[in-house]
Amino acid sequence: MLFIQSIDTYYEKQRRSSEYARLRTGDLFRKTDLSKLKECEVFAHLLSLRYDTDSGVSQAKPYSEKYKQYGKSIFTEGTRDRYKNYNELLKFIRIFKEDDNYRIMFCDENVEWCPTKRRGHNEAFNNVNSIYYHRDTLNETAFILEKNEYGRIIYNNRYVDPDSQWWYYGWHIYNIINCDMSECNEKMFYKKNQDYEYRQLLDLR
Repeated sequence: MLFIQSIDTYYEKQRRSSEYARLRTGDLFRKTDLSKLKECEVFAHLLSLRYDTDSGVSQAKPYSEKYKQYGKSIFTEGTRDRYKNYNELLKFIRIFKEDDNYRIMFCDENVEWCPTKRRGHNEAFNNVNSIYYHRDTLNETAFILEKNEYGRIIYNNRYVDPDSQWWYYGWHIYNIINCDMSECNEKMFYKKNQDYEYRQLLDLR
């Protein structure tokens, strides 16, 4: 199975300083509640963080935490409905199972509330059956995980609320391990060095 921990840290312009950036880059993983773990193809621990503007505390705190199980339907690049992809799949990544290995792709979601567009290497550019056919967008393999391998994806984004036009930023981490369910533990990312790291960092203004 594939075990994924997603950490999304959202912040406003006043927290773009080097002090806050240092805190974000050092916050790479969190403890997982294994009582939520169930046998499935892909198990995901989804954690969203933000800064408490009233308390003055500099460390981002959780405001949303979910655990989700996915079946074989997660092994897809999605559909041409980009909003459905964004809401029903894991954001900005796509997963494909290849025997006992997992190919982890990074892609641009192209939704209106994320105006920072990523262009570049598109592995499916010439694939007429792909939703990425002849599209000038980023869609590439981050890494392929063999059994008991661990990969990390780090990316950032700028967002805008469609209604209020309020701008904010996101620092995002995926920790991903290919392992058996029996090998999972609540601090599985703490003492294990990743085999792969993929970064997609934009110069955000």
